[in-house]
Amino acid sequence: MTQHWTENSTRLKLLVGIMTTLLVVGLILLVVGIAKTSKELSDQAAMNIGDMPITLAPGDTLINISADKGRLYLGIRHKDGGQSIKVVDTATRKIIGQYLLEAKP
Repeated sequence: MTQHWTENSTRLKLLVGIMTTLLVVGLILLVVGIAKTSKELSDQAAMNIGDMPITLAPGDTLINISADKGRLYLGIRHKDGGQSIKVVDTATRKIIGQYLLEAKP
C-alpha cells in the first residue's frame, strides 16, 4: 500500500510540473504575441498617413498643428493677417473642412 501511495504522489508531482511548464510557456507566447501585434499596429498607423501634400497659398504660414480622433487640425495665418483652421481626415487623407477665424469689430 505504501508503494502505491508513493507512485501516485510521484505521478501527481510530474503532472503538476508539466502543467506549470505549459502554463509558463503559454504566458510567454501570449506576451510575445501581444508585443508583436502592438508593433504591427503602430507600424500600420504610421504607414496609413503616408505622404500627403497640403498646399498653402503664397505668404500663408502654418502656426499650429494638432491631432485628435483621426483628424489633423492645421492652424494657418494668411498673408492678409486672417487665420483659419483646416481639418484633415487621416483615414481618407482629404481636407474635409476649414474654420475661418474672424474678429468682430
